[in-house]
Amino acid sequence: MRGLIVSDIDGTLVPDGQSEGALDPEYYEVIERLIKKGYVFAACSGRQYLSIYKTFRPIADDIYFICEGGGMVSDGKRNILSSSILAPDTVNEIIRDAKKIPQLDIMIAGIKKAYCRSRDSEMYRWMYDDYGFDIEAIGDLEKGVDDDVCKVSLYHHHAAEQLTSEWFRPKWETRVKTVLAGIQWLDMISFSSGKGNAVTFLQKHLNIGKSETIVFGDNQNDIEMFGAAGLSYAVANAREETKKAADRVCGSMREDGVLAVLKELLVNE
Repeated sequence: MRGLIVSDIDGTLVPDGQSEGALDPEYYEVIERLIKKGYVFAACSGRQYLSIYKTFRPIADDIYFICEGGGMVSDGKRNILSSSILAPDTVNEIIRDAKKIPQLDIMIAGIKKAYCRSRDSEMYRWMYDDYGFDIEAIGDLEKGVDDDVCKVSLYHHHAAEQLTSEWFRPKWETRVKTVLAGIQWLDMISFSSGKGNAVTFLQKHLNIGKSETIVFGDNQNDIEMFGAAGLSYAVANAREETKKAADRVCGSMREDGVLAVLKELLVNE
């Protein structure tokens, strides 16, 4: 193998909330050519498996998936290679605290599917209609789900960071890994999870070294995977702290900056 290529999706490859048909079809061709040359490609996202699969459907069987912000790693045939689970008591306590901030909606990310409170919510419609999630509305989330939970996400359409800054994040950041994923999301995962740990796991699984790994991202939750790579790129539209953490800055998402780097990689082979 010549190396591992890992890319975030939302804000890096496509705008937030877009799934099947959103990715420039040239990505599929270029990634397939890189795979034939010995590279491995992994799509890395806070999304669930199904949503990522739809985004990469033409080549999905040939790539790897880092899902739920690093909470699950699988291959294109949905064989789960690794998962990091939150304790049920921890999940319920997070839910109780989140309910104290009524502007927030709550999504539970399980291994099987996602769960929320109501089908009538803005979050449900966005996840189901736009992201293509397998999501079930179950009412009271504290009653639990018949599923292993790898992530709890809090949603607000533009102010998740501000609404959780006063007391919620200071309380929980010592107990779980809390990461901002765009202006809409605060994700909570186990300390053994995260994009960086997932990339490291996949490197070991595939026997690929850090120096042979290239990663792309745009947001706070991508920074830790920069540290797991020999070369990291932030897209030009990334958050400032993300660009500062990256080795290089490529073109923006709307300019298909990642695609340009991948094409350069093909030419230089």
